[in-house]
Amino acid sequence: MYLANWEFSLVPILPALSRSCEPCRRSKLRCDHVVPTCGRCIKRRCADRCIYHPSPLTQNRRRGANTPSIPLTPTTGEGLGDAIQSIETPSTEPPNYLTPQNLLPRSAEVVTREVHRAASAPPLQLRDEYTSHAGRQGFLGETSYISIFEDGLGCSGISNPDLESSPVQKVKLSHDRITQGCKVLSFLRDNSMLIRLVSRWYEICEDEGCICIEPIMKEWLWGLWPHHGDVLRDQNPEKIRRLCELIWRNTQAPISFNENTTVTQWARSSTGPNLRWEVVGLIAAIAGQCATTPEPSNRHSKTHKFAHPSFPRQMLEVSEACLSFCRECEALGDMFAWLLMENCCLTGKIKGETTHATYTQSGEIVTTVIAMGLHQGVKEEDRLPFFLSEIRKRLFAQTYSAEIGIATFLGRPPRLSHRYCNFQPPLDLSVSELVLKGDELALALAGLDDQGFNTAGRIHRVTWMKTWLGFAPQREDILDLAIGQYTREEILLRAENIERKNAQHLDGLPSFIKKIRDGPLEAEGRTPTEIMFMIVIRQAFRSNDLLLQRVLIRKAGASSEKLIHTARSILKDILLMSQRYDLGTLFQTDIASLLAVQGLRSAGVISVELLKQEQLPVYPKEPLLPRSQTIQDLAIFAARLGAIDPADGSYSICDQGRKVITHILDRILSPPNAPDPVQVPAPREPPAQQHPHQASSQPSLNVLTNDPGQSCGWYMPGAIDPTMVDLNFGMEASFLGPDNDLMQWLENMDWERPF
Repeated sequence: MYLANWEFSLVPILPALSRSCEPCRRSKLRCDHVVPTCGRCIKRRCADRCIYHPSPLTQNRRRGANTPSIPLTPTTGEGLGDAIQSIETPSTEPPNYLTPQNLLPRSAEVVTREVHRAASAPPLQLRDEYTSHAGRQGFLGETSYISIFEDGLGCSGISNPDLESSPVQKVKLSHDRITQGCKVLSFLRDNSMLIRLVSRWYEICEDEGCICIEPIMKEWLWGLWPHHGDVLRDQNPEKIRRLCELIWRNTQAPISFNENTTVTQWARSSTGPNLRWEVVGLIAAIAGQCATTPEPSNRHSKTHKFAHPSFPRQMLEVSEACLSFCRECEALGDMFAWLLMENCCLTGKIKGETTHATYTQSGEIVTTVIAMGLHQGVKEEDRLPFFLSEIRKRLFAQTYSAEIGIATFLGRPPRLSHRYCNFQPPLDLSVSELVLKGDELALALAGLDDQGFNTAGRIHRVTWMKTWLGFAPQREDILDLAIGQYTREEILLRAENIERKNAQHLDGLPSFIKKIRDGPLEAEGRTPTEIMFMIVIRQAFRSNDLLLQRVLIRKAGASSEKLIHTARSILKDILLMSQRYDLGTLFQTDIASLLAVQGLRSAGVISVELLKQEQLPVYPKEPLLPRSQTIQDLAIFAARLGAIDPADGSYSICDQGRKVITHILDRILSPPNAPDPVQVPAPREPPAQQHPHQASSQPSLNVLTNDPGQSCGWYMPGAIDPTMVDLNFGMEASFLGPDNDLMQWLENMDWERPF
């Protein structure tokens, strides 16, 4: 019901009322009704008197009795904080604001105030200015300009602070940015809905989102509404504008902490009177991710009433607006990187992981973690608290792994290489253990093995992250073989080295991780989140094998037996996973992503091999692919692809894959005299310098749809992996023989041939 009347938008809206401001009304002039200051008052230089009275003719005014106006720009941050301080005061014990039942009551007191209507004022005048720090340059490496001075002057008694740049010119904050921030804050008016969504998301993800953990988010929510609840609910333009100014100033200032800072202290330094745009954006991004997850039918929550299809996109607009504010403030820190990560996850769920928007955002995450120096590892001189040190390790591990994944997915060079990174795998601690201190933390650390894995056999998000970080460099090397220029001897040598490193990493893993790779998936006693991570870990092992074998087939003339075996095992796991109702309900977008990536990759290999097998002049007695079972598996997989929600970001890829697999099955199962459902070009002659086996495995697939005049050029699966692109083949003969007459075909049929 709330979203049915959703009025929030980042696009300026026209005023709904037509009353004039007081100067224009008294002067009998035409007012343009823009607030907080109309354009005419700005031109007449009487902006300080431009107010919109709610009832200008019904109240007795006393000259000289007006309350003194609060200046727009207090001289200190404390003064501004006092100016917008809410009448509500937090209790001594912070309530659990991630509990939906604990909602803030609306104040019954009615206060008569001069109301400014919320709209965008034209940026005709710069209203606020303040001194900023010098532009944050971030990490400077060995070849940077400053390293020359540091190396040459360090022995001369010149310290590093003497080499720092001076403050730059003043940065001015315009009306336009203030009013844009006011519109962003309007989504916070319904705290009960946001609390319910955020609470459910951490319930699904077991206390940790993409990177932002639940204890920190809980502190942010606890400090947000008790301090600013009345302002956010009432949306009084005058007060909301002052709150917006406060947030802008807080975002400009860096957060102070040391190794003794607790997670509560760190979180509270960016909420309440210290509220920042990063926190506002993270709340929106996490609420949007939860809104993409359908509410189970057996739950009695009211969250489904707010699950309007447009809500995730509206939250994406809010988080992206907060990101733009942070960029303008040059906010380079942990929370900015978290916001980039959570916003990229939300973008991938809405628009798809192959879109340019997602690719661009993931690139900004890479540049941010490099600017923070995380590629060089966390150092003791950084004086970080334990929880923040571990979160930074998780952030970099996830950034690198995601970059290699999307680079392989799109067939592009990676923007971050392991050759220039110092990997520090995070410890396999749960979120509750991560925020411990003193003896309790020491006890939790004692429960880890020598490699930093937990000894209880639990699968956390960090367990998957830690495991995958060991395979990601080998995935990068496989990608390098696929898109690089190497001789056959170099490829074989490098492939052997990759397999050796994979084996070494596997040997160092704990037994419960090895069991996930080799044995059946044991879901007994596991939560849906654990099962999902087990599936992803299992596919990480096999995907490296599949991609490497594909490179060896294309560029070194290897046989396809191992490739087919790996592809069949991957497809079998994907089909079993897609049958689980609990996973499909909670992780709908993740299931679609696995179907698009792992599923299509393996199904593409199997369908092409089956097509080549069906085309052989003499059908093998022991084929690599059992015909009946393979056709059934491909048909089921195509049906799974067809069940993807059109609103899902992976729908386009899944729909293209469904069409290709369906056409291949139609070609295999169609009678010989049926019209050809697939139009294919004639076989191309391979280049003279190409290896014979390599040339035979690189045919060209150009499938046409049933729609007249439309073609579906499927880069199979080009959007998924570059090593799987060249699945091209051209055939002119029928699959079941050259006969066109059904009776002749039946008479000449080899009934001993296995089907």
